Amino acid sequence: MERVIPLERGLNFRDLGGYETRDGRRVRWRCLFRSGVMSRLTAADQSCLHSFGIRALCDLRTRRERERETVRWAGEDVLRLEWDYDPRHLNLRSAASDPGFSAVSAHSAMIEFYRTLPTRFTPQYRGLFAQLAAGTVPLVFGCSAGKDRTGMAAALILASLGVSKEDVLLDFMLTNQVVDLERVLAAKPHGSLRLGEEQSYLRALSPEVRAPLLRAAPEYLEAAFDQVRRDNGSLKGYLRDRLQLTDHSLSRMRAHLLEDTTSKSEPLGGASS
Repeated sequence: MERVIPLERGLNFRDLGGYETRDGRRVRWRCLFRSGVMSRLTAADQSCLHSFGIRALCDLRTRRERERETVRWAGEDVLRLEWDYDPRHLNLRSAASDPGFSAVSAHSAMIEFYRTLPTRFTPQYRGLFAQLAAGTVPLVFGCSAGKDRTGMAAALILASLGVSKEDVLLDFMLTNQVVDLERVLAAKPHGSLRLGEEQSYLRALSPEVRAPLLRAAPEYLEAAFDQVRRDNGSLKGYLRDRLQLTDHSLSRMRAHLLEDTTSKSEPLGGASS
């Protein structure tokens, strides 16, 4: 939990630093952050994030989501990366409208949804990786809950840096400990998730059926990487062919984001985390 940033009105805001890689290095602290929606940050939160010297904000949400919950980022020198795309990429309304939709079918639907994520969000992930290779860090990337689009992006980044599969999965599942999305969904008025019409079907489901849709389950991520290998031969093939990341660019990205384990950098919050 040392990587969780204790913001007053943040959602699932975490530092990706500290993970060790297979070549004996580790991800730098205070360099790469993942998050849920950041539209309700307080002045104190803004001040905290400003102290990190963040240079870029990669917003993986749709235009509708951004308009509904605008992120007012302090400072004009922060690069904003945003995309417009069909919000139907994000929901399972069609499957959930089946009268027989159950927790089991919801789980299966999530696995199939994750199989599509690396391909559906190729433009967004390509743009994110390009900034990392260019050294535009510290950088924060996020979506609404900071679970699916963000979780997939974080997993791809960590895996490409050489972090073990076990740690990639642990980081993905940490969402389950950091935020109670069922509580956020039920909060009034709509909590900080503020689902729009495109996601309103979630409220019509029972908590038991909804649970697989709100959970970060390891098998979801494993299904996504399995599809990456099927479609591209390997993660390296996906990075090269889909994200247009050359060996040189990957080396530069690792140089910007990794450090020797002898470095004295420490997690955010230090001993109080």
